[in-house]
Amino acid sequence: MNTVNISVSVDDEYLDKILDVAANLQASGMNVENIMPIIGVITGSVESTQMDGLTQVEGVNAVEVSRTFRAL
Repeated sequence: MNTVNISVSVDDEYLDKILDVAANLQASGMNVENIMPIIGVITGSVESTQMDGLTQVEGVNAVEVSRTFRAL
């Protein structure tokens, strides 16, 4: 299996419940690394086969694969 780094944006209506959203993401297989309540983003990693399921978690607005960039 392939692990991918992801960023999850939380719906504005759930910003006051972001810790609950993070707990539900963990229960759905995400390894939560950072919770940024001010901007409504949760970052972490997940097996690529479980990524689609995260979009079904209540309070999740979007799930995106994180990109890394390196200077040449």
